[in-house]
Amino acid sequence: MCGIAGCYLKDKADREDLLGMTRRLVHRGPDGEGIFVEDGVGLGHRRLSIIDLKTGDQPMASEDGSVVVVFNGEIYNFRELRKELEGGGHRFATSSDTEVLVHLYEEHGEIFAERLNGIFAFALYDRKRKVVVLGRDPLGVKPLYYASAPDGLLFGSEPKALLKHRGFMPETDLGAAATYLQMEYYPAPLTPFREMKKLLPGHVLIARSPSDIGIRRYHSWKFDDLSGVPEEEIAVMIRRKVTESVSSQLASDVPLGVFLSGGVDSACVAAAMKASGAEVRSFSIGFEDKDFDESGHAKKAALHLGTDHSERTFSEKELLDRFDPVLSDMDEPLADPSVFPTAILSRFARQKVTVALGGDGGDELFCGYPTYAVHKYFRLFELTPRFISSTALKAADAILPVTDGNLTFSYKLRKFMDGADKPMPERHFAWMGAFNREKLSRLMPDARPDFSPLSWMPPAPRGDRVTTAEWLDLHTYLMEDVLQKVDRMSMMSSLEVRVPLLDPSVVRLAFSIPPRSKMPGARFKFLLKKAFERDLPEGYFNRPKKGFAIPISRWLRGPLKERALDAFSSGIPPFMDRGFAEKLLAEHLSGKRDNRKPIWSLFVFLNWYRALSHG
Repeated sequence: MCGIAGCYLKDKADREDLLGMTRRLVHRGPDGEGIFVEDGVGLGHRRLSIIDLKTGDQPMASEDGSVVVVFNGEIYNFRELRKELEGGGHRFATSSDTEVLVHLYEEHGEIFAERLNGIFAFALYDRKRKVVVLGRDPLGVKPLYYASAPDGLLFGSEPKALLKHRGFMPETDLGAAATYLQMEYYPAPLTPFREMKKLLPGHVLIARSPSDIGIRRYHSWKFDDLSGVPEEEIAVMIRRKVTESVSSQLASDVPLGVFLSGGVDSACVAAAMKASGAEVRSFSIGFEDKDFDESGHAKKAALHLGTDHSERTFSEKELLDRFDPVLSDMDEPLADPSVFPTAILSRFARQKVTVALGGDGGDELFCGYPTYAVHKYFRLFELTPRFISSTALKAADAILPVTDGNLTFSYKLRKFMDGADKPMPERHFAWMGAFNREKLSRLMPDARPDFSPLSWMPPAPRGDRVTTAEWLDLHTYLMEDVLQKVDRMSMMSSLEVRVPLLDPSVVRLAFSIPPRSKMPGARFKFLLKKAFERDLPEGYFNRPKKGFAIPISRWLRGPLKERALDAFSSGIPPFMDRGFAEKLLAEHLSGKRDNRKPIWSLFVFLNWYRALSHG
């Protein structure tokens, strides 16, 4: 993985500005730096060496130097593409996957990215036509931001690179902030700033001049209908596709391993890695708080698979020691508490490997979240007379204790109440996110969530509620929470993380499965488990979902209490209601209500806003 930055300006690009933008991304690429400047165009690159350690430096150019590119990611089918291009007369000077991009552009033009299988973000400059092309992979695994500056176009792997450009002073987007507080992340194309956007996954941005900028979709999904295929056969197909994907992603000229969290997805990836014939190095971490610890399950899988396993249990103090470094690195608020264990796991794995495979995507593709079962059976709630269901929910809310545990029954019930009376997709976001409509209107009475990002999503391949919820998560929560978390936290330690469950062939297969086969009854990840049950210890999958989390609810009443009190008393911006924010915190601290999600989302935002104001 790497970091890229650049500009396309009306006046001549300033080399020092470009260097400043690029060096702000040194954590993404500690192994090298490259700069290209010509007239108003600047391309910067920070390199983390993975493939072609000797000749893979960037920016990289075509044979005649007319096309220049900087690239972040991995192209898994680059060998096949290279062979095809060489057959057409193209000549390669390196063994890098990056060089494929310039030749593909020469052959196929501005939407050449449709030929790529990988995780990527790139910026390409056609020197003859004076055109800049930006591109992002179909699932948004790799980030790419762009902005309209007074002088033209800026772009980079992280907002901090764009903010480093002199004279660029963006304004906070209040509608986007309201969306973040509801969803706990900024869905593409939204960012915290009005002038800055995320390039949509599966799209290219084409700048024919600093002011003539267009965005175009290059990728579309096509699915099959597996309604008549037996479940046993589908399970075999899943195992084959996942194993093929894992095998294709093992290419590396540096040490490679796998995250083994103890959950279903990472265990399946590790099993597929073993089935591919690879030597498996696995990494897991544990916590002293056993309600949040799955390291024992990870060790069980590692022993069964015969991996070279590394594990370590971290104390609460060690987790809290990462609090400031992690939050200070967030140039975009992200209220997923698992950023902390992800950062620690990445740092731990980086001691021995430079590349790791992860299990992200399994929940969204194979029905892993409890909300999917609620969507499936929500019709029963709708058929219940409103006065009965409302009375029962209120009674349960009054009787059930407020708990600090992860995914407890009382926590799930109260989240259900947040969205039970709302239409889709707001219902789904209320169940998954932090602030519901009522709380948000009291905190930010003059702002409304911006759901326009949903307009870019293609229609779900099926109209049932479960598939609709999965499709929403694929294009929002997965892309801009889960994958952003993994990208940022792994890059803090200069570690590349690959996501084999999100190979396009696996995604196509998953969304071709009929809902009745994917989640019979409320059996989560039924077919994924069936596909790999013989690879893992008997009964390994027979336990409830725990998640990769930390005790945020308890922390807010304990070691983070003073920090939270300070932020809520002195850090509330003028566009928020300070009294209501303090009420939410007081209710949580007293144990009256479990407000962990809204408090944490707001707390992260306040830390970010304070850092920006003092910037």
